[in-house]
Amino acid sequence: MRVDVPYDLSPVSLAGFACMLRDLPDAAEYEFHFGGERWFPPFSMLLLSALLRQFRGNRPEARRRARDHENHSYAAHFGFFRSFGLQHGNAPGEAPGSSRYVPISELDVAEIRQEAFDSFQEVGDVIEGKAAELAGLLTRHQQGELQDTLTYSIREIMRNVVEHSGSEKIYICAQYWPQRHEVEVGIVDDGIGIHRALTGNPAFDGLTEPEALQMALMPGISGNPHAGRGNDQWNNSGYGLYMTSRICRNGGSFLLCSGGTGIELSQEGKHTFDSDFQGTAIRLVIDTANLSALRERLQQFAAQGRVAAAQIAGANVNVASTASQMLTRDFRQE
Repeated sequence: MRVDVPYDLSPVSLAGFACMLRDLPDAAEYEFHFGGERWFPPFSMLLLSALLRQFRGNRPEARRRARDHENHSYAAHFGFFRSFGLQHGNAPGEAPGSSRYVPISELDVAEIRQEAFDSFQEVGDVIEGKAAELAGLLTRHQQGELQDTLTYSIREIMRNVVEHSGSEKIYICAQYWPQRHEVEVGIVDDGIGIHRALTGNPAFDGLTEPEALQMALMPGISGNPHAGRGNDQWNNSGYGLYMTSRICRNGGSFLLCSGGTGIELSQEGKHTFDSDFQGTAIRLVIDTANLSALRERLQQFAAQGRVAAAQIAGANVNVASTASQMLTRDFRQE
């Protein structure tokens, strides 16, 4: 059976492709056609790769063939094809990256936990270091508002994957366009998804998939019923997605896709769309021309979040965790 990968690689188009894959009739063989040469955006590469891994897992007995993949040298360089098992191009993490992009990279969650154990650190400290390293590769700077913003945003999403998803790996890809004043970061996991993670908290066990996705973006919302308790600076507080989405909406956008639903938030408002992805996929688009003092913005967002959380049953009404309000340079000063 022939399967055409959409020419339009926007997230909404790929979400529709996910639904199409779900509804395909059973066949002994599926032939995926990647079409003519075109640009593969960072997040789109991650999402499409995850959908193809998901398809393989859902139909393990069917043979899969690829056609026209030789047309896409850019995606092959980034590690796209090998990230879902096709032996073509670079492996994830093989390309060295540059001051303009971070190719598809795989971070092993078990290795992150082991590194924390071996180095007498908290898992959050190791994630902080990896986020700062990725941001540094992208910007070629170790300080400044862009470095702070990227490190913070990448760290908070990676923490969510490690703490809630059950995924064995974190997939990340990013690109920076200085002349466009824009950074795009994609982070994807193959875990249990937002709905299962959030409804593990008895306060939210009756939510539908779309409701869970909406709720996950609210302040103080966590699948951990003990969120916000304790004195650990890395204690989960349910503010990570909320704070990160607020940062991105300042001239950019924030997209979250999990289960049967996707949500994109921007200055223009909220757009929802249908999908079919068992894990969680997040796209951060940051307008670098609108960066301002991040520490002050985080404090403002946290204060506004506490007010909003007080109106939500089951939300953590305590302050956002210490880590959710800190920057890389704050950690270095301790």
